[in-house]
Amino acid sequence: MSKAAYLAIFLFLSISLLFAENTRFEDVKIRRHKSAEQRELVDKAGVLGFEDDSQKLTFHSAAGDQFAIPYSDITKVVFDRDTRGSATMASIHLHDRWLYLEYRQGDHSEKVLLIVPKATYDKAIAKSQSLFGDRVTITNYPEKGKSDGDIDKSRIPDWKAKYSVKLERTAHPIPEVKADKATIVVVCPPLAARDTGFWGEFKLHANGKVIAVNEMGTYSIAYVDPGKYSLISQSDDANGFEMDLEAGKTYYFIQETVIGAGLMRIHTMLSRNSPEVVMYLADGAYLSDWKRKK
Repeated sequence: MSKAAYLAIFLFLSISLLFAENTRFEDVKIRRHKSAEQRELVDKAGVLGFEDDSQKLTFHSAAGDQFAIPYSDITKVVFDRDTRGSATMASIHLHDRWLYLEYRQGDHSEKVLLIVPKATYDKAIAKSQSLFGDRVTITNYPEKGKSDGDIDKSRIPDWKAKYSVKLERTAHPIPEVKADKATIVVVCPPLAARDTGFWGEFKLHANGKVIAVNEMGTYSIAYVDPGKYSLISQSDDANGFEMDLEAGKTYYFIQETVIGAGLMRIHTMLSRNSPEVVMYLADGAYLSDWKRKK
């Protein structure tokens, strides 16, 4: 290669670095385990940076959380958000907008889950797409939750049934794929780590039958026959949708919770989400060992 060609490449790289756009997003939260010994997830606010000059994705918080991931090591980027329910629920609940990352570190893969503010979520998507291309997935599930008033409770025979829930603190099973069944994974994240195991039961009905019961900070796994289902999450109210479940496939859901005014009423929303986000949240939750009370 001639000296002129080398000079041209050098000038191109120099100009590219000079005009590299470093983009930072404030008030992004990282959700991670409370400690190496404690499974519960906590949120820590910080700054997410797309550092084009150094070709790294960075994060740092006042709590000491930090990473600097080379762009080339990022293998998966998933943007996901809670499916909105009724206008009433949306008005009292700030929906999470997730940014899930997987990246290479040595001979293994690491995972990160971030929560991006609504005001900058679309900008974070655009920036990620420009950098990572087909490594970016934006989920868009069609299921939308029905409000409490649109659900016929007379068709839910277990509406008033009571259940006990114990947190399984040793075993932490993952879902299986069964050729003749549809697999359901549903997690109920706590509003804060200290709420794990509190605030009562959150039932999941499938065509009127309870197939899972969570408390805040737990997850459940259920296996059902394939077919069309009405899936309803219930606390003091209800929220859900209809969908077809196919054999050999796994479906992932979040039971969102909202504490009403005066702590007198607990609202729930059912959201279909990406496997990456749900399993990350389940990794920070305890298996629900639930039983119907006599």
